[in-house]
This record gives sequence, C-alpha cells and structure tokens, in this order.
Amino acid sequence: MSKSFSRTRPTFNQFRDWFLEAVDRHSPGNANNPLAQWHSVGEEALRQEIISSFLDDLEMKFGFRPLLKGELHKLDCPLESVANRIFHVFSTMFLVEHINAKMYGRSVKREH
Repeated sequence: MSKSFSRTRPTFNQFRDWFLEAVDRHSPGNANNPLAQWHSVGEEALRQEIISSFLDDLEMKFGFRPLLKGELHKLDCPLESVANRIFHVFSTMFLVEHINAKMYGRSVKREH
C-alpha cells in the first residue's frame, strides 16, 4: 500500500487511488479506468481477494478494519462504486475512532 496513508482521513480521490492500486496488484492492467466494470477485473474469488487485501491494508495503516455488509465482490458496477461503498463505511468508522480517541485516549486494537 502507498506510503501516503496517515492518521488523517484521506479524501475520496486518495482512497479510490489506493483501491485501484490494490486492484492493479492483484489484476495488473485492469485498474486503469475507475469507471471500468468491476466484473472485468476477474472472477468473484479474485475480486473477493482484492477487497480482503485492501481491508487488511487499511487495518494495518489505520488500526481498524471496515466492517462491510453485503457481498461487494458480486456487485455489477464500476470500480469507483466499489471504492465509494468501502470509503463510506471507512469514513464513518474513522470518525467513531477519532471520537473514541478524544474521549478515551488511544486504545489497543478493538473488534468492531
């Protein structure tokens, strides 16, 4: 994952770029266009691996793993839409983590 991760919340464009980097690591040449169809990246198993790997990277860099509902690897939408869904959950959880840190101080890794 890019070294541009920090404890400040990334913009959507940064987040989308990181997601596209993850796609490109697992399926080279398929992340050139954020409006390309998610299904064009590969089979469901590969798409599921990409999402899992990306969430692992987020957990390593930010200290929490976004908890996603639904099966994003099965969506029929552009890559940018997948990144947007993950970003929405990530941003919400990031805000909660920020509030908790202000109220209780930095804590050890917690399960959400």
